[in-house]
This record gives sequence, structure tokens and C-alpha cells, in this order.
Amino acid sequence: MTLTVKLPEDLERELDLHCKTHRVTKSEVVTRVLAQYLVLQAPKRTPYELARKHGIIGCVPGGDRNLGRDHSHIIKEKLRAQRAR
Repeated sequence: MTLTVKLPEDLERELDLHCKTHRVTKSEVVTRVLAQYLVLQAPKRTPYELARKHGIIGCVPGGDRNLGRDHSHIIKEKLRAQRAR
């Protein structure tokens, strides 16, 4: 896609200098900066939304369904069982 942008003269000079100094094109600089800007402006997702997106919720088949809720009780039971041996 081609995009035309009107820049103030001082910003254009800074961009020209940066591109010559770092040997990159104006398109590369604008693309990188725009990508970073869009990432920062994206709505923040909750940990739950991120886990759902990456498919890590419910990824373990079978097993105890109450591990999250009763984890303290389950750990204590296992420790008691080990001590009883």
C-alpha cells in the first residue's frame, strides 16, 4: 500500500538525517514506528483473554476439575499421605 504523509519541515529533515545515518528507507522507519504505535494503542487484554487466545485454557485433558479452587486442600492431603508412610 502506498501512503502519502505531509510532514513539517523540521520533522522531514530529522527523518532524512536518521535514514541516511542508519541506512534505512523512510518507508522502513514509518512502518516500524506505525507498528509500534498500533501495538501501544491496542486495547489491553486480560490474562484470561490472552490464555483463551493462545489456547492454554483447558488444554490438559481429564484430571481433577477442582484443582484451581481446592488446591490448598489437595496439597495438604498429599502431604499428610506422604507423612503417613
